[in-house]
Amino acid sequence: MRAAERGTGSRDDAKRETREALVRAGLEEFAARGLDVPSLDAICARAGYTRGAFYVHFKDRDDLIVAAMESVIGTFLDAVVMSNRGADDLEETVTRFLGAVVDGNALTGGSGSMRTHRLLDVCTRSPQVRARFLELLHGAHERLVRTASAGQAAGTVRRDIPAEAVAGMLGTLAMGVVQLYELGAPVDVPALRAAVLKVLVTPAAAPAARPGKDALAGEVRRRSPRVIRPRARAGTRQGGP
Repeated sequence: MRAAERGTGSRDDAKRETREALVRAGLEEFAARGLDVPSLDAICARAGYTRGAFYVHFKDRDDLIVAAMESVIGTFLDAVVMSNRGADDLEETVTRFLGAVVDGNALTGGSGSMRTHRLLDVCTRSPQVRARFLELLHGAHERLVRTASAGQAAGTVRRDIPAEAVAGMLGTLAMGVVQLYELGAPVDVPALRAAVLKVLVTPAAAPAARPGKDALAGEVRRRSPRVIRPRARAGTRQGGP
């Protein structure tokens, strides 16, 4: 590799590392103080960079929120939505999502860096954030369509409900569960999972008919009481901002 090419690579790596550090610092500030309170100076100081470096990568605060949102939602979807084109992907997706609610993640719970109700708040005032959030929701919907289609092809997901409708139902349900959880409403995880699978999974592929293949669901039941409530942060009421 020529020296000029090595230099370009080094500069690109440095730019990527700076951007990632600013996004991480933003997420840490957002987790501690919400999406609107942290100043750009505080975010830059936490990252160890100047405001000048910030504006090399982001136009403004909303641009940083979009980048942080993309990182958080992308990581969440990669962990939750199964897309191996396997027969049981939809069942595992439902179970992994509910497990994430139980365990807490970046989008829910007291330690969430981009709690969903805060994101929705920003979406009401920022067309830029709202547009990108809707694009990410559409991407999640498309993943769920592929997961449902794979299950239908394998005979484990009902074929009399279009894959688009299955994906729409799961996406709507997921948003509702997260909002209920954030509000402090009790969520009966095992019952919810059982109801969703009873509606969508073919009788022959139902979990009860497949002993030994329900390890993820058993783990969710083991880690959570029958009805779960959000864990309160120290010094706050459950369901607070």
